[in-house]
Amino acid sequence: MSITTTAAAMGEKLSVTTAIIGLLAVGGRTIDTIWDLNLPSTERTPVLVQALQEVKQCRSTVHILYKTFSLLESARLPFPERGTWIEVDDLIATLTDTVLALSDLQGLCAALDLQRQGLAATDALRPCDYDQRIGGLCARIRWQNLSMTMMTTILKCPGEADAQNARVGLERRMTRLLTSNKVLASRMRQLDDVFGGRALGGESLPHYTRRPVPSASPLSSGGEPDITPAPAAEVGPEIRSRVRSHLSGYTLADIPVLSIIPLPVATNELHDGNEFYTFAYARRVGRDLGELMQCQASQGTSRTLSILLGRTSNSDGSTSSTGSSNEECTPVVVDAPPTKKPRFRRIRVKNRWRGTR
Repeated sequence: MSITTTAAAMGEKLSVTTAIIGLLAVGGRTIDTIWDLNLPSTERTPVLVQALQEVKQCRSTVHILYKTFSLLESARLPFPERGTWIEVDDLIATLTDTVLALSDLQGLCAALDLQRQGLAATDALRPCDYDQRIGGLCARIRWQNLSMTMMTTILKCPGEADAQNARVGLERRMTRLLTSNKVLASRMRQLDDVFGGRALGGESLPHYTRRPVPSASPLSSGGEPDITPAPAAEVGPEIRSRVRSHLSGYTLADIPVLSIIPLPVATNELHDGNEFYTFAYARRVGRDLGELMQCQASQGTSRTLSILLGRTSNSDGSTSSTGSSNEECTPVVVDAPPTKKPRFRRIRVKNRWRGTR
């Protein structure tokens, strides 16, 4: 077996950047799928309408989060000091659970589509089971949607009190999430495996600042002192009982390069993961997506975003994913609607002669 085949079987580890771009692309495809499932209406229409609403809201929130993180990476945040208010672990856990929940929803929608075509297996779920599972996934997506909204509020809200309330609310929500979701907590503990057993040294983190470590702090197994998440005066007591990962103690201000922040999930674990969550896909659409995010939202922004993110390596007109990572991608040109050529009408002036008396 070749190295390429082995890598494809193992899957590619997601980063914050590939997860966000993948969510934008997958969200649009899921919206189209749910629309098709609702035509014509069936007994599952109410739960599908709920799923459609949650996916739309989640995609809109991820869109805003992408624009906010673009300001973070370019050091153009209106309140740069608030980058220290969001733990890297919080962002990792939120995006990980979001991509997993949306992937499960895609799987259920695909099963419903097969059932509608009469191609479902004999051991397919009952209608009530579909409704229950879709409802549970909607609750997960709604939960993480609110967490991402709080992150945006922290980084951009001009009101100091509102930003502080969002900070406290986010800390409590993340503690509750990692306490109740054992699977996600286990993934966070296994985050070290993303680096292949190698410790993440300070020299590999550009523009980072590590928090001061107390002199009496114990040494970890790798010989490096453990990082204290935050002084006790800054956060509540519940924050110190969180699940610790290899990046515990770092904030968004410490690691503003989101493409190097890993997620404990691989592309082969996700529905359409090898198509939309890869680094090659993010590089292919990244430049044009960044230019689109700099424009003011308008009526055609959503359509342009769908056209841009719908381009894969097999789509017509897409750019190749091979070559150096420093190569510039060819901008995607969206055909503008034909406009009428202005026509100028010639005005003839008739001379009227007034008779003399």
